Amino acid sequence: MTRAVRVLGVDDFAWKKRFTYGTILVDLERRKIIDVLPDRESATVEAWLKEHPEVEFVSRDRGKDFTKAATMGAPQAQQVVDRFHVVKNLSEVLQEILGHCRAEIRQGEAAVSEFEKAAEERARRLPTVATWQQRTPAHVKKAHQARQASRDDRYKQMTTLRAQGLTQREVAKRMGMSERAVRTWLKRGAAPTNERHFRRRSVFDPYAAYVLERWQDGIHEARQLYEEIQAQGFSGTVRIVQRFVQALRDKPEKITLAPATGADRFSSKTATWLFIRDPKQLTKQKQAELELICQRSEMARKTYALTQQFMSMLRLRRGQDFELWLSAVEASSIPQLRRFAQGLLKDKNAVVAGLTLSYSNGPIEAQVHKLKLVKRSMYGRAKLPLLRQRLLHAA
Repeated sequence: MTRAVRVLGVDDFAWKKRFTYGTILVDLERRKIIDVLPDRESATVEAWLKEHPEVEFVSRDRGKDFTKAATMGAPQAQQVVDRFHVVKNLSEVLQEILGHCRAEIRQGEAAVSEFEKAAEERARRLPTVATWQQRTPAHVKKAHQARQASRDDRYKQMTTLRAQGLTQREVAKRMGMSERAVRTWLKRGAAPTNERHFRRRSVFDPYAAYVLERWQDGIHEARQLYEEIQAQGFSGTVRIVQRFVQALRDKPEKITLAPATGADRFSSKTATWLFIRDPKQLTKQKQAELELICQRSEMARKTYALTQQFMSMLRLRRGQDFELWLSAVEASSIPQLRRFAQGLLKDKNAVVAGLTLSYSNGPIEAQVHKLKLVKRSMYGRAKLPLLRQRLLHAA
């Protein structure tokens, strides 16, 4: 006879990743699998819940299907949003915000700023013709724009350091990148993008203006210039380019720079985890980097304060403070955080329960790993009836 389930955990698993999924149901008090469903449709989960009116709590992610199923199938149960998924959503928002903050954070580098301004005045990168592609979803486009803004600023910093006379190895060490990545970016002449660059095909003379422009940008290596114009269709030899560059060569005055700081190596992905982690667990070096970021960018400082307020509420299970946090976010001028808060507000009761109760989807993830192990041991023959029997009646 099946034992009554009071606290239920719901999650999906892949029959075939990106194509078909099933649902796993776990008793969170006993930490045992109690059923496996053939799909993750809300109607399927709803029907199972209606057959088990004894369920008092349902732990789930923020997916719409499970939310609808729990609401319709177990109206008597308290829904609990899994904390891991909430933090994951928050980290995606933080990465978008910090990607746009990189240029602002690096503006404090006094020894480099004058060269950057001069470089901006001399060289404005021309737009490239993008390949025809399907329309990108809005959230993917925003995330791409944030990452692209960070990459563009990294390339701007890279060319400025080269103009000051630093070698590629020195640039890589200062920026916390690999020498190979620096060499590749400089060879491309731009930060990596998903766009395709049009390549012209002609004799050398039409490339003279391009070579002069690249020279003013700080690219003084004949071999690199040759490779760039060769990629655009130049059919001459490298010797021709060397002769032209030799007439322009001039040793640039090497500038004494301040020691590299966290701003030089700033990455929105790395900074996101600095914002989320408990400050007491950070090393002195990481605390210094975090303090530098907050000092350089007002938006980053406000974002960090709101993030730590939310994470403290989550760690201490103080769901009663959720309204105060919502008010603070609403009063801020950070649209990304306000969108995140509005999304949580739509599922307020379950979010507050997740911030208050101890239940989470952690034990479910362990059972999903067990399910995958059993499924793979059956060499693809794990159809639902056999897989269900092996999981439910395992010793």
